[in-house]
Amino acid sequence: MMTRDKSERGSVNGWMVGTIGCLILFLIAGSLAIWAYMQYSREKSDVNSKVAIEVAKGKSEQAALDQKNFSDYVKNQRIEFVGPTEYGRVSFMYPKIWSVYVANDGSDRGDYKAYFHPVSVPSTTNKNSRFALRLEIINKNMDTVLNDYQSRLKKGELTSSSTEFNGISATRIDGTFEKELRGPMVLMKVRDKTIRFSTDADTFKPDFQTILSTVKISE
Repeated sequence: MMTRDKSERGSVNGWMVGTIGCLILFLIAGSLAIWAYMQYSREKSDVNSKVAIEVAKGKSEQAALDQKNFSDYVKNQRIEFVGPTEYGRVSFMYPKIWSVYVANDGSDRGDYKAYFHPVSVPSTTNKNSRFALRLEIINKNMDTVLNDYQSRLKKGELTSSSTEFNGISATRIDGTFEKELRGPMVLMKVRDKTIRFSTDADTFKPDFQTILSTVKISE
């Protein structure tokens, strides 16, 4: 009888040990599963966040690119300016978003003067005003106009060079003409008069060059 009791106790103890072992393994497996799921959720969240950031960044960059393309498109739209026939009919293309103001149309037999600037033209009576483009048709021959710059050319304050725009011979003068007022300036001959193109700031040099490449003169 005692032998049977010991055998039964041994069976019970073995069953309990096995059960407890299985329970422990189950708990460990469950914990590992929970930990793995939490890691997966965390990494998935991180990936989703990174994807969302990249998508937002992509949309922002595309929006900036679209805005730039639109701005470039608007800026590159051009219209034609045509000067008076009695002054040699000078014409050229300038940005559509610029405004033009003719300060003197030459009707008084004086010099023809027109000013161009983005959006609106600053005051032409204010000495501090700066313009993207000035067009003047001067009632003097080109040699006389050039003589006005000879002393400064000799001092090296200005430099002069021969050039050509759209098949039209011209003289270009670069340098500081006044305090904080830089060239370039381009002179062209028309009849007994001189056409003078100039810009007041380096910012507008690319536009200045583009405009001059479209200049036409009908004498």
